[in-house]
This record gives sequence, structure tokens and C-alpha cells, in this order.
Amino acid sequence: MHFSFLTFPFGARNKGHTVINTLCFGLCLALNASHAYADNKVQSSEYGKRLEVEIQLSPEDVSRLANFQAPEENKKLSGPMASVTATSERWRGDSINAGKDTGPYTMVVTLKGRAKTAGDVSTMWNSGWDFSDDSARVTAFPGLSKLGVKAGEQVVMVKATAPIRFKESRAVRPVLELVRADNFEFESIFVQIWSGVGGSSWQDILMSFRWLIAGLILFFLRWWWVKR
Repeated sequence: MHFSFLTFPFGARNKGHTVINTLCFGLCLALNASHAYADNKVQSSEYGKRLEVEIQLSPEDVSRLANFQAPEENKKLSGPMASVTATSERWRGDSINAGKDTGPYTMVVTLKGRAKTAGDVSTMWNSGWDFSDDSARVTAFPGLSKLGVKAGEQVVMVKATAPIRFKESRAVRPVLELVRADNFEFESIFVQIWSGVGGSSWQDILMSFRWLIAGLILFFLRWWWVKR
């Protein structure tokens, strides 16, 4: 990067150019790091260290879940675990190889759709893992709901399951069970599987201040130009 409009008195020229070039180089590094970090962000998030798989449910699967007619008793369910034994519509994804040393594993579900009428959108699910020996571990999965929406308004709901570790490495299949859906017209369902412990890394912290750093560099450039 070259600033042709900057001139310096003879004797201060070399020193001025060195300072300006150093600051400009730092600004370029900050901006380039921002782009590189965005490209690699998929391998680190609040949900885990590594994104194992992304699954866009097929239109057929979405339609099957959307057409599920929940029995009347499902509307009366209460309590954190009441949904586990309720009648439901199940979806199972393809198997992944889950390692005992790469856990925990977290499923992140994104529902997109529209509110049929004005009011609250509410869905009730179970989530879990299906094992190769035909056994499964399923638990209640609350939280995919939204209050006070307008009729026809697009609704996006995102929720992560509780992280789980496996005692031994094995093939597992992610499982979702729809127990009921109220005032919601399904459009799409997107599932991510993350492994490892999520959280803010030093890169997250650094990148959160990237524009402050760039601003300070530009401020110092202006200050240097005025003070010279």
C-alpha cells in the first residue's frame, strides 16, 4: 500500500516512511486476518470445535414431518420428559463415526417456516442418537418456539441439543422426533453435528476487536500526518 500524497522534509523522510509503512502493513494484516478467520470459522463455533456434517432434510422428509397429525393427548403433555414416550414422527440421518475421544457431540437444528396465524409458534421435539445395534438414546428437546409473531411472518428457530459423549467409538445416526407443532408451516429443516467443546477462542476475542485495531491505526496515521 503506497500513500503518494504523503511527503516529508528531507531528513525525516526515511523515518516517516518507515512508520507509515509499518502502520499500513499492520492495517492490511488486520483486514486480511479478518477474511481468513471468516473462511475458517466453520471449524470453530460456540457449538463445538469441528463441524462433522451438515444435513438439509429432503422435501419429502420435511413434508412427512409437517403432515404429522399429533394425537390429542400430545397437546396436554407437560413436564421436561413427558414427550419422550409420546406418539411422534421420527427422522433419522445418515450414520457418522463418533469417537470417544473427540466428543462431546452436539446437534444444532434450524427450523424455517411461517406462522399460520398471529400469535405464538410452538413445536415440541425429542432428539437423540440411534446406534448400530438398533438401540437409541432419546431425550426431550424443547426450545424451538417463538412468541408473538404476525400471520404469515417468516420464523427461524435455532436450538442446540445438550452435548453428549460416547463411552466408545461407534457409528451413530442423529434422530429427531416431532411430537407436535402449533401454528407453524414448515419450509425447511437444517441439521449440523458438531464435535468437541465449543467456546470463544483467542481468535474469537482478537477478531471481535479487529475494527477497533484498524481504527486506532488510521487514527495514528492521521495524528502522525498532523504532528509532523
